[in-house]
Amino acid sequence: MDIIKRILCASVICLICFNALSQTGGTKVYTFLDMPVSARHAALGSRMVSVRDHSDASLAILNPSLLHAEMSTGLAVNCVDYFGHSVYGHANYIQHFKKAGTFNFAFQYATYGKFDSYDETGEPLGSFTAGDYAVYIGYGREFIDSTFALGMNLKTIFSNYANYFSSGFAIDFAASYYCCSKDISLTLLLKNIGTQFNTYDGIREKLPFDIQLAFSQKFQHLPARYHIILHHLYTWNMGYVDPNDPFAAVDASTGAVIEKGKGKKFANNLFSHITFALEIMPVKYVSLHAAFDYNTRYQMRTYTKKGVVGLSYGLGVHFYHFNIYYGRNHNNLVSTPNYFTISTNINEFLNK
Repeated sequence: MDIIKRILCASVICLICFNALSQTGGTKVYTFLDMPVSARHAALGSRMVSVRDHSDASLAILNPSLLHAEMSTGLAVNCVDYFGHSVYGHANYIQHFKKAGTFNFAFQYATYGKFDSYDETGEPLGSFTAGDYAVYIGYGREFIDSTFALGMNLKTIFSNYANYFSSGFAIDFAASYYCCSKDISLTLLLKNIGTQFNTYDGIREKLPFDIQLAFSQKFQHLPARYHIILHHLYTWNMGYVDPNDPFAAVDASTGAVIEKGKGKKFANNLFSHITFALEIMPVKYVSLHAAFDYNTRYQMRTYTKKGVVGLSYGLGVHFYHFNIYYGRNHNNLVSTPNYFTISTNINEFLNK
């Protein structure tokens, strides 16, 4: 009960801090915290998903309320073929304790390679590296016959760019509802509530805070599950005012920009908050994943070509207590990274 009280107290503190940390606009620090935690996560739109699946340990990194006893000794490793010489990934391990609950221990890293350094006259100064790192401790507990669950991630963050160093702390708080008979899952997530302890150059920046609501349900007579994820719920206006927007309608006689109608603005903001995803399990050992994010497609569109920006997809292969996932997420037209994740349950593997 002491642990439960601590969680409830921490959640109240999170809500108190909400008004101070939920402003929009400006720059954000530690944006690597928003990167997908697994190939399955990337294939499902890179937003928080709510699905009770004890075989995929990586889901607990982004949604700690999914943690439960059946996930104990779950292990997942994620690596990404990222841009240039950049490399990033995750690793996590889950352990259940009878009296305390279920804990998740995770490590996240993003390294950006080696760079040459020069002074103002062009003289070489050697080379330097850059990277971001985060250590997670997650906790989850179920209530009322596993119908409700609460979870929390505590994140210690370190960042180093040449001679510039920064550290910080963040909390994720999640609450989930699960209906076993209908295989329905619903989760509310408050993500990256925190602050910097040390700034890069004396300027304190905001963390990539977000509020997300995820719903999923498996069809009763089809081997498929759909997801609906709402994100950036702390703000309505998702638009970006660009005075040089090539997509803006212009009055031919005056040259003035014609503003969008109220109906079009409303629809654009509404769909900018929604991500749709689908998982299909055609056979026991294979799963297919796909998602569409309207906000990504709208914000990253180009004047000459739209392509498949906003679309993500992937594949899962499940055999002998191993789950191997592959995913791609088209955030732009230039390059699309490849995500690879392998997960297993150590106890189930050894017992088998």
